[in-house]
Amino acid sequence: MVVSLFGWVAVWAFWLLLTHHFHPTFVLALIVTTSLVCAFAAASYCNHLILVPRLWTKKKPWPYVAWLGVTMVLGTAIALTVIRVSYFRLFGPDADPHGVYKHFAIDLFGMIVHVALAAVVVRVASRKFG
Repeated sequence: MVVSLFGWVAVWAFWLLLTHHFHPTFVLALIVTTSLVCAFAAASYCNHLILVPRLWTKKKPWPYVAWLGVTMVLGTAIALTVIRVSYFRLFGPDADPHGVYKHFAIDLFGMIVHVALAAVVVRVASRKFG
């Protein structure tokens, strides 16, 4: 578990270094990156520690897919709420009237990619070390 936390810190540092210049301030970059990576990690841990043992390994693929979808959508919504509230407090309302929808789609895609990659890492690590 501790090793995986270091992995998520590395993911956080990677995204912060890669994207901080796309945000108006470094503080907002910290908020955005931290919110998203925490949501990605939480969904990944939920998948590996709860959903896979309770649903996937018991041959219940449709409930597994449904609950994984709910987990990822809720995680994305929570992270995006933190980001939008922070942005609003720092800079006022978003000038783009459809910004929330675009960002939700982008962040949900990021969620799907990160949860899938985390599942691959867990699978490879469990075969190699388990």
